[in-house]
Amino acid sequence: MPSGFRLMTVLVDHIYNLDKHFRGDDAEFAPVSLWIPSERVAIHRIAKPTAPRRKWSGLIPWILEEKILQPVEKTHFIIGNNVIDELVDVFAVSKEDLSTWVSVARNAGFVPIQMTPDYFAVPWEDGRINVAWREGFCLVRYSLSEGFSAQPDLAWAMIDCLIRDAKIPPRLSISLPNAQIIPQHLRDRAEVNNASQDWKMIDMSSEVNLLSGDYRPNLAAPKVNLWQLNFAGFAITILLLATYLNVLSANLQADLSAVERHLLSSFDRVFLGHDVSPDQIRSVGLKEIARLKMQDQTFNTDPFKALISLGKLMDNCECNLVSLKADGQEISIHVEGGEKLLTKKLSIEGYSLDVERGNRKKDDLKMVIRPKSTS
Repeated sequence: MPSGFRLMTVLVDHIYNLDKHFRGDDAEFAPVSLWIPSERVAIHRIAKPTAPRRKWSGLIPWILEEKILQPVEKTHFIIGNNVIDELVDVFAVSKEDLSTWVSVARNAGFVPIQMTPDYFAVPWEDGRINVAWREGFCLVRYSLSEGFSAQPDLAWAMIDCLIRDAKIPPRLSISLPNAQIIPQHLRDRAEVNNASQDWKMIDMSSEVNLLSGDYRPNLAAPKVNLWQLNFAGFAITILLLATYLNVLSANLQADLSAVERHLLSSFDRVFLGHDVSPDQIRSVGLKEIARLKMQDQTFNTDPFKALISLGKLMDNCECNLVSLKADGQEISIHVEGGEKLLTKKLSIEGYSLDVERGNRKKDDLKMVIRPKSTS
């Protein structure tokens, strides 16, 4: 799910259920993550191209040209995140289908931010084939990224092939409202129950999103701009405050004599007969100077200096801020969508910068900034 929407309530449901959600004519468009029919999506497992990954989007359509049922220019290709050895998964879906699904969502008052084949809603574990039900179709998942949906007769035949081709016979779990449609030989070896799918309660991971490339949701962009504006405003505020404190501290000592004379004159007018010494007034003034210097030292600490330097590094990164933590020792920043950031020279003068990629998303970055004296 795009991170720009994480502070909002995002509906998750199957596209076939959108007609059950009434939003009214005056309601603003709301973000929605949709399960879409897997039978409209083809998955191909191919050898990884030898070219750099940034060029795969241009090469893969022509690699698969002879394996798809419609012209390349009418097909949208999504490169999966999971690469197994020298293989990569590629999902192919008709651009016409994608446009239709987007229109259906908008007509119902929603803006789709994610579309994922509905067989990903079926649980998966190694060495097991899981089967679920969706209104006349069997949803089958047999690996982390592989699966399909088909009408029962075809689904049972395909499951027989999977079992026959497996080196180690897989376990079989089937969740159907009517167990009588399961062939007897599969029923004998399967764990069978009548559990149904609650599409709104199933966690939708972000590993496969058909809304990529030209179909990427536009609503995420304002969040990126908001992060940049907030960061720039924060840095400018710190700079202005630090400058103000420096000027105030420098001028305060020069004006102290004038302040003392003014206070003595005012005191004599208000409190006749009471004496106050210049040393008493000077003591009060020095305490105020010490307080302002302490504030100045606070804004000259390593975390604030690092944040100011970080502003140029993060400029136009097109990434989303997930979290930012700072203390006297280090600054920890977690961003998503940092693929463009990785193309820059990541360094800050006087600081060590450690960058760690996320385990599941290659554009998910964690950065830790420390002064070199404490790294």
